[in-house]
Amino acid sequence: MAPVEFLVTGARGQLGRAVMSAIAGRGLAATGVGSAEMPLGERGAIEAAVGTHRPRCVLHLAAATNVDGCELDPLGAYRSNGLGTAWLAESCARHGAGLVYVSTDFVFDGKATTPYPVDAAVAPLSAYGASKRLGEEAVLGHGRADFWVVRTSWVFGPGGRNFPRAILDRARSGQPLRVVTDQVGRPTCTMDLADALLDLWQRRGKGGIYHAANTGACSWHGFAVAVLAAAGLGHVPVGEQAAAELKRPAPRPAYSVLDTSRLDLLRGRPLPDFRDAIRRYLDLDAAAAPPPSAGDGLGGKRY
Repeated sequence: MAPVEFLVTGARGQLGRAVMSAIAGRGLAATGVGSAEMPLGERGAIEAAVGTHRPRCVLHLAAATNVDGCELDPLGAYRSNGLGTAWLAESCARHGAGLVYVSTDFVFDGKATTPYPVDAAVAPLSAYGASKRLGEEAVLGHGRADFWVVRTSWVFGPGGRNFPRAILDRARSGQPLRVVTDQVGRPTCTMDLADALLDLWQRRGKGGIYHAANTGACSWHGFAVAVLAAAGLGHVPVGEQAAAELKRPAPRPAYSVLDTSRLDLLRGRPLPDFRDAIRRYLDLDAAAAPPPSAGDGLGGKRY
């Protein structure tokens, strides 16, 4: 099999579809794999995928992302997000492939009051955050110039199960809305994140950690209000709710705003404002998107 530019894990997920589309848009070749072809818990399958396709770079998007599910099954989370990533990093190093690993704002404890720089101390509160941090350490431990960790936050995109889709479905069905006010972060659109990941590879930024998120910060409540306003549903009331009222298994950081200046400098520009991203998302998102699990600010799954 001829080598490809990219091997994309999690290619059929919300971010994976955006990345595959962005790669095609740049006229590049990619092979996408999912859990059927490359289970994260199987070392042999990971080695086979990298060895067979011989990519120049692996974009590692696949992960166990259900925060509360990871809290209830921490060993499964550590195996998929930590050990699976370690095996992938070893395989990439063995075959001379670059690696871009997408991580999360959940590696932080949320005690900061200003945006987290890339070198901020990590202190994950949950099994999900801890498992993703293990993956980060596995990638960074190789010390390679072509291995990158890209932390992101509050991801949403066309056709996926995500927070904006959950808000719109509830609003349009007449269900009352109460959304968390005491957690603050930066929403990130898959389309913009995909471009940033490809720019990082093509511009060959120095190996290490980068943060990627759309410009602007808000609470989950503010995110909901912005989504409804962009959809012409600004008249729908959005009640307020404290995160503690949800009584979820996994704790979340109260403040996880990422400082994206390192990536912004490399690209020569920041990602667009999240309100602009919401408008573009609404233009592209299919009306028949998959039924959502509630977004994180409503108590459910996140990227």
